[in-house]
Amino acid sequence: MPSAEEKLISYLTPYAKKRTALAFSGGADSTLLLFELSKLCRKEGGSVYAFYASTALNPRLEAKEALNICQSFNVSLEIIEISVLEYIKNNPINRCYLCKKHIFSAIANKARQRKCDVIFDGTNSDDLKEYRPGIKALHELDILSPLALMNINKTEVRHILKNHDIKTAAKPSAPCLATRFPYGTCLTQEKLDAVGNAESKIKALGFYNVRVRAHDNIARIELDENEFSKALAQKNMLLGIIKQAGFDYVTLDLEGFKSGSMDKKLLKNN
Repeated sequence: MPSAEEKLISYLTPYAKKRTALAFSGGADSTLLLFELSKLCRKEGGSVYAFYASTALNPRLEAKEALNICQSFNVSLEIIEISVLEYIKNNPINRCYLCKKHIFSAIANKARQRKCDVIFDGTNSDDLKEYRPGIKALHELDILSPLALMNINKTEVRHILKNHDIKTAAKPSAPCLATRFPYGTCLTQEKLDAVGNAESKIKALGFYNVRVRAHDNIARIELDENEFSKALAQKNMLLGIIKQAGFDYVTLDLEGFKSGSMDKKLLKNN
């Protein structure tokens, strides 16, 4: 039975003779695709173009990290500045669809300018099990998701990266900052920057998975449960960071870190 990496290579090889475009975020999933595509294209004579969508919803350091990863694989990265807040300012429940449609339309335009034959993204098989309305936009724009198509999950992605000593293997997921707010909340650059900066500072204290969920003037911090004791030991630091971000109250979610926790009520109602 072929391994996850063997399945991925088998799928990508026919495209490695062509001009391929990759929506690159700098996360584990798109890094694995870039790694495999860059090797295969050099071998098969094709080319890969990486595109990073820079929006108000990205943590500020992500673009620099994405650029560094591309440079390590000798792949050029084109950063596309995209304004999305006007389309999702009230954080609607189909926010992910609206945002992805706008972002991937811009990437598709750039890919056409490069005469690319196909556009890939890093959606994996685990993503298909979550509330991801943005996947509809990918289908509408004919974006292919090799990891999902080959039924490769996040754990397998990290395992492959680790086997190749690629440090992104240990990088925590970093979904867009709009996911920190309840649906229906008015999103502003100031609010997004506040939670993004707070999370960066908390991560700098040595915490791995960090989410600062904003409920009006209350910040709900999500951390891995095995880091609760560390959080309590550094509570004054955490309080300072959150208060500096403009919140009046600080809570530690006793359920721990849960990806997509803002979707729980929505999924329950459906």
